[in-house]
Amino acid sequence: MTASQTPLRLFPSPDASTIEMLHQIFGDVLIPLEELRERYFRNLSEKTFTEAINSGRIQLPVTTIDESVKALRYAHIKHVAALIDIRAYKADENMPRPAANKPEV
Repeated sequence: MTASQTPLRLFPSPDASTIEMLHQIFGDVLIPLEELRERYFRNLSEKTFTEAINSGRIQLPVTTIDESVKALRYAHIKHVAALIDIRAYKADENMPRPAANKPEV
């Protein structure tokens, strides 16, 4: 890699069952951002959702089908699935664990 190349930031491979669930919900591999916001980010307005993505608070790559300024914005199903899986793993890591069973004396 040369100094002028941007390093790739790849998500871990999402669970196949998460992708399948999302495909059943949205019916396509490209999910319109507004549908995604309405389903999973209802607490955010369109503006704050866009700001959260643009700032990196919600780590989700966004794509369009054409270069028009008015082009619809989408998230790829694998990126959404990876985001869901990552958040689930982090929740599990942060969950308090019971103390190890200690033998009674």
